Amino acid sequence: MIFPLPKAQMLKQSKRMQIFQEADTEFVVTHSQRTPVSAMLLERLLELEIIDTSRQRVAMLAMAGISHGPFPYLKDNLVIRYIDSEAACELFELMDPSSYQSQRYMAAPSTILHKGVRLICAGSWVNEVVPLYSAILQGVSHPNVYRAVYIDAPHYADDFLTNHIAFALRLRNMDIYNHDLLIHLSKVVAGSLWGHWGHSTVYGEPAVYKVLVKWLLYSTSCTSVVSGMQIHMSYRPFNVGEKLNPVFIPWIMRTLWDEPEIRQNDGLRIELRRLVALFDKWMPETKAGKELKYRLEPVRAALQF
Repeated sequence: MIFPLPKAQMLKQSKRMQIFQEADTEFVVTHSQRTPVSAMLLERLLELEIIDTSRQRVAMLAMAGISHGPFPYLKDNLVIRYIDSEAACELFELMDPSSYQSQRYMAAPSTILHKGVRLICAGSWVNEVVPLYSAILQGVSHPNVYRAVYIDAPHYADDFLTNHIAFALRLRNMDIYNHDLLIHLSKVVAGSLWGHWGHSTVYGEPAVYKVLVKWLLYSTSCTSVVSGMQIHMSYRPFNVGEKLNPVFIPWIMRTLWDEPEIRQNDGLRIELRRLVALFDKWMPETKAGKELKYRLEPVRAALQF
């Protein structure tokens, strides 16, 4: 049964719709588990033509978005079990690309990107809940998606790991395949439920919002239409619930070293060589960092300038 809305509520909704329709620029800002909800709400607003990208500029900022689910090991965590709920269980379904929740959610960015919305996916360093690959929407490729990571001052260092992550993100933003490097590096920059909480620091940084404004208002290279042809979202599903093979990381780095698109780009080639120099000086303190350096040692020994 459908009940009629009270007149006062109808007028209130009408005014809200008018605000949406009369605005020349729309910003959608969201964080964590609200990212799938925000994407689907924006999708619906576009379908109803309450927001119209043919006459409005629209951008969405997803901070630490849980697009591919939380860290898989949290499913068995006692703290998570203690606060478990039906809604929390649905978040873990996003890890499986064949699940209904995942497929329904992925339909939303496909629609909004097709309509011309600019999307920024910003991850956060030492995030204890959302892995970096999930925050940056690793499985999706489209020229309207820009990826970034926020590192708070206490954790920032101009070292190999920081520049390694930045290099991998740059490749994604340039639409150069990085062989899923960020999936394998996400564990190295993970936080802890018992001490390093980076999940909620990202939305307190004003610079993150400035990136959103710049991406929407000042960038000119990204569009959903190129040479009269519509660009559709590309989606490469992956199951993050499966245990990652640590041998992949050195093979990925060796492949990137010989990648023609990198070797033919002066800036990327210089950056890659700087990574090698930073690797020689890098003295990681965490267990994950030490394991990463150990696995990359043979690759470093084989590299020739």
